[in-house]
Amino acid sequence: MKISVVVGTYNQRDTLKFVLESFSRQTLSSADYELVVVDSFSTDGTDTMIEQFRLPFRLNYLKKENRGKSAARNFGVEQATGEIILLTDADMIADPNLLAEHLQAHGGQPNSAVEGLTYNLKQPLPLEALEPNHPDIAPYIKQRLQNGQELKWSYFLSGNLSLKKSSFLEAGGFDENFNQYGWEDIELGYRLSKMKVPLTYCSKAINYHYHFVSAEDLVQRKYNMGRSAAYFYKKHPNFEIKMFLGMNPLAMGIFNLLRRLPKLREKIKNQYWQEEYAYRLGLIQGLRSISCGPTFRNLS
Repeated sequence: MKISVVVGTYNQRDTLKFVLESFSRQTLSSADYELVVVDSFSTDGTDTMIEQFRLPFRLNYLKKENRGKSAARNFGVEQATGEIILLTDADMIADPNLLAEHLQAHGGQPNSAVEGLTYNLKQPLPLEALEPNHPDIAPYIKQRLQNGQELKWSYFLSGNLSLKKSSFLEAGGFDENFNQYGWEDIELGYRLSKMKVPLTYCSKAINYHYHFVSAEDLVQRKYNMGRSAAYFYKKHPNFEIKMFLGMNPLAMGIFNLLRRLPKLREKIKNQYWQEEYAYRLGLIQGLRSISCGPTFRNLS
């Protein structure tokens, strides 16, 4: 196999079906790729759906106890047979050229990781309507990036990312101690950058994030990201990571002001500020729970 696609899933039967269909439409020869699906014992009929699917490529469907996304992906990569690994999710719909473009990018930069272009959907759309120019589709990364551009480790986003299996294993894979939402992929990217593995951008490697989250769920997700950020900083307690995670004096000062003024906080209806407060609440509580010592006392 030239490339192995690794997907972790849990109770995502309906979107996973779209994902399987999209990988059935790849321009790359079906003999050159496989899909490794690691199912954390879904209870929604995922296994039945997969058994009934007829696919032109090799599908390795595995079940493993639910120990989080990082553990599922690590197991999937270990079982993969391809030299190149594409990390994606069970709600990421692949463009027909996705795999061919990733492989071509690795041909030009054989020792690098490759970040593709992911579009978010504003509302559900049929698969045949998924194209970059659709008005209900917007790029996940808002910055204007050039094809082939070398990116900072902070762009190591694993919804559309490929790298050599050997580099992944040498880095130690995902840290399975990330047991909340967020940062496990960027933390791996940080470690790979220390190994001098470059990260390059491929604007032609496209997929679509078929996932919709309520405003309330976004606030909860931000809180969980804050908890994960605390672990990230504990593992790499340096100034670069501190600033990257938003632990700057101004942001923390605003948070502490709002924390001391609950009536003012209740009046804030802006979604952005609600998410920012939730993130830093999770961060502070996470730092307290993992005993970061003087660093936490300075922030609080």
